[in-house]
Amino acid sequence: MAANVEIRMATIAWDPSMSTGIEALDNQHKQLISWLNDLLDAMSMGRGRAEIEGLLDKLSGYVVMHFGNEEDCMTKYNCPVAAQNAAAHQAFVATFSGIRDEYERDGATARLVVHVESELMRWLVGHIKGTDTQLRECVRNPAS
Repeated sequence: MAANVEIRMATIAWDPSMSTGIEALDNQHKQLISWLNDLLDAMSMGRGRAEIEGLLDKLSGYVVMHFGNEEDCMTKYNCPVAAQNAAAHQAFVATFSGIRDEYERDGATARLVVHVESELMRWLVGHIKGTDTQLRECVRNPAS
């Protein structure tokens, strides 16, 4: 049964190498990481459906708001990876939607816990470090 998954996954923490140069975006990244850690913990420890669904709901709305803010900042500062960033965000939303569908269909299976860790947590950290941090230079040296 899904309630007995109990696979402990490592949590991920925000660190200064993830800084975008915009405090509001950095704070949003910290919140996303925190809620993804909470989701992973709740799923891996077999917590109740209400807790997991509540986290999925929070993440779903927050991701859309955050991605919109970040894309606006990239446009404002003429960041050269703005289009790549927006496309990556669309892919993340599609992946998140698929994970949510799988949860609704099968519950918090061990496979889904691993999927959340690899497809959401690792993706987010890699995206922040590889794409979002390119905003830092654009904020420091805005194009005229």
